[in-house]
Amino acid sequence: MNAIADFAIDQAMHIIARILTGNRLRTVARGLENVPPDGPAIIAARHYHHLFDGLAFFATVERRFHFVVTADWAQSRRSKFLMGTLNRLARWPMVLREDALRNGATHQRTLFEPRDLRRYHLAALRQSAQLLKEKRLLIMFPEGYPNIDPNYTPKTSADEFLPFKSGFAVIAETAERITNESIPIIPAGIAYQIGATWLAQLNFGPAVYRRDFSSRRQLTEHVADAVKQLCAVQKNI
Repeated sequence: MNAIADFAIDQAMHIIARILTGNRLRTVARGLENVPPDGPAIIAARHYHHLFDGLAFFATVERRFHFVVTADWAQSRRSKFLMGTLNRLARWPMVLREDALRNGATHQRTLFEPRDLRRYHLAALRQSAQLLKEKRLLIMFPEGYPNIDPNYTPKTSADEFLPFKSGFAVIAETAERITNESIPIIPAGIAYQIGATWLAQLNFGPAVYRRDFSSRRQLTEHVADAVKQLCAVQKNI
């Protein structure tokens, strides 16, 4: 994709985000200095709201970024096709959640087959590593599910956290093998005040690096703890 098309798609995504936001969401951010202005990086964030979390990032992060998204919330073959087309244009890697296919609505089990899981995951890993090689910013929600979702979520309360999956660590490891460059991983917490207009506070913590941890599990648990702490840090918004 050439630079002009890349820029046009980025601008279109921001316009769509502003339209979706309307008067429903206001966002403030702290710790933006922890997000590098250029170069490869991964943001590992809390997942609270299926839509507003993404809009909060569009409202605060100025540089071009790419979400890793789940494809299994498609409601029909038409929405699956539309979502896949838009994500390919935006270069948003797509994954499937095995438990969502198993526990979600019947239509999800008819839109995707078990063999799709590995195909989607490998494609997302390759694309994510390539984006980092191109010095892009990748945003991930390691819990896999938001607290608020119109379709399905295993979360049962507004303050529940799910264990973080280690996909962000796997992607960082893969990208580092390709680039011979350490990939910063930035924890991000999201806290909301709910009203007629939702108020979102997006808190970015200092970057951590895979080399500073003895195992993938230790890195994943550290980032999860950092995200929880950042969610608890609020100012008057």
